[in-house]
Order: sequence, then structure tokens, then C-alpha cells
Amino acid sequence: MIAYNSTAAGNGAAGMANGGHVTGDPCHSASLPAYRAQLAGSGEQRLVHYLVTSLGDYFPRSLLINYYVSLKTNPFVVLTGREGAGRAALAAGFAAALVGHESGQVITIGSDRWARRYSQSSYYRGIHERFGVSQYLETLHEAAAPENSGKVYLVLLKGLTADELDLYLNRLVRPGRHGERYLALPGIPAAEQPLLPLNCFITATMHIPRCAPPLELEVFQHAGQIEFGPDLRRAPALPPLPLPPVGLQRVMLRAICRDPRQARARLAAILGPAWRGRLGPSAEVVRLLVEGGASIPRDVNDTVLPYVANSFDEEGRGLFDPFDAWHNARQAYDAQIVQRLLWRVNWQQRALHRRLADILRR
Repeated sequence: MIAYNSTAAGNGAAGMANGGHVTGDPCHSASLPAYRAQLAGSGEQRLVHYLVTSLGDYFPRSLLINYYVSLKTNPFVVLTGREGAGRAALAAGFAAALVGHESGQVITIGSDRWARRYSQSSYYRGIHERFGVSQYLETLHEAAAPENSGKVYLVLLKGLTADELDLYLNRLVRPGRHGERYLALPGIPAAEQPLLPLNCFITATMHIPRCAPPLELEVFQHAGQIEFGPDLRRAPALPPLPLPPVGLQRVMLRAICRDPRQARARLAAILGPAWRGRLGPSAEVVRLLVEGGASIPRDVNDTVLPYVANSFDEEGRGLFDPFDAWHNARQAYDAQIVQRLLWRVNWQQRALHRRLADILRR
């Protein structure tokens, strides 16, 4: 039994099509004109409001926004924490809210742990890997088709081991100089490798042991990380969601900023020409790092600045705090600093790790 699953593949299913436009019954209780009038003028603030309205009873608002901004900033986001804490539920709930259940734009690839129970485990694991990689690449190919440029494709790598994550996050993909990601396909020269489509987002869930070896933690080098703490121990049972509003997928895709150069220009326009001298980690984060003997790597700004830029909408309003641009920027800066540091923190420093992770859920 191959441990992965795909939702109603293909583009013919009722529900979302043409970049998030409803092709089936748009609402159970409202007429089509009223439904479209209600969704007129949709933007990122409305997108965030819809996510919080749909999922806010199950996940903190800050966690939902952090996850959304993380996907915009980095196509790979790893959700870590205790098993059963709701990591897969967050990814599934986000997918249902944004693209719907029957869109064919969501796939799940599971771990090969089932194959480890058999005497010929290497044989079955090899088959599983080939099927998983094939489905992964087929999804990227479909997302890259011109007719699908306005659609969001979401891949969930569920419960994978460090070796499996390394395959999908590092060995199959290599980062570019300006925030882009290239596929690392065998037999093709590096200069001819295709770009990872901007409309494809990959979330992985992983349970990290209390003492994870440093080599295993290197899988986070090119991914964002959000850790679920003890306050989210039980996975919520999410109810069925209505069809997503029209145009949310295009809103998200238009708002992506992954190039540090573009991020600097956007932040200068929003925060003013002197923003570089004022933007940095909060006193709380600095204190935690000093107490724990940790430091901020020099190369971290290449991911921090796009994250901060992505925490603002096209009108310059913050997604964390729409009313105070500097408070929003500092909150986003802290969130991304923590994401980039969690995998580097010595796992024997559990107290520091837990206190840093708590910042992501405020």
C-alpha cells in the first residue's frame, strides 16, 4: 500500500477553477449576485480575514498569518512539534479555505515508514520514493502550465523523516541568488534546470525527537519552520468549509515577494528611507539569544527581509497589525528570525527552543 493520497485529480471537478473562480454552486444559502457582491474588492486583508474567520476557532490568528506569510516568502514550510498537535490539520484547513476540497490542486504524499516493517524494506521504500517523486514532479508540471498560472497548488508532505524531507527540500530543489528555486533534475545541466513554479507551495510535517542530530536538522536550511507547542496538543476536527471566495488564489499569487532586492524597495516605500537603521529583532528576542548563547547568522537577512515585506499588503498595511506599520514590521522580523534560528539551536537547550517557538504563536 503506497502511503500517499491525492484529492480528485484533474481540472474537471466542480468547485474551484480558472484561478479560484467558482464553477459550481457558490453558496448553500445565498444567491449568486449576493455572493459576488459580498466578495467584491477582495484583497490580502480580506484574504487574511477569511482565513481567520474560517480557521480561527482552531488555530491562533498569529499562527495562521505566520503560516500564510511563510508560504509567500518560502515555497517550503516545515511544521514541527508533537504528533497530533494539528500540523496536518493546519495545512489541510488552509488548503480547504483557499482552493477547496475538490479542486485537484491539493496533493498529499506520505512517509515510507510503512515499508520499514517488511524484510525487503529497501525495495518497498525505493518504490514508494519513485511514486512520491513522480507525483511531486507531475504536480509541479501541472502548476507550471500557462493555463494554470492563476491557480495555487499545495503539496503536503505528511509525517516525513529527515531523509525524506532532504530529498524533497534539498536534493530535488536548489535555491537561486534572488529567492527563486530551481528543480535539480538528473541529467539536465544546472543552467537549463526549470524554475519551481511560483504558484506551488510545499508544506511538510515532521516530528523531531528531543535530541535530533545536527545533520538531520540541515533539512531546514532552505525552509521556513513553525513549531507547534504544547498548547496545541490535540489535532482539531475541522468542519467542512464552504466554497472559497472568488479570486483569493490570484490575490495571494500577486502578493508574493521572494527577491531580497524587491523586498528592500518595498520596505523603503512603506517604512521610509531610514528603515534599515531601525528594523531589527526585538529586545525580547535579543535577550533570549544572549541568555541561550545563540546568535543571528549573517546570511539571515536574505530571508528575513522578504518575509517582512510579505507581511504588508499592496497598500502598505500590515497583515499582523494593519494600523501600525512599524509594529507589524518588528513582529514579522521576530517571527522570521525565530524560524531561521529554530533548527540551529542546540536541541539540548529545550527551554530556549520552547521560548523562541512561543513567539511564533502570539
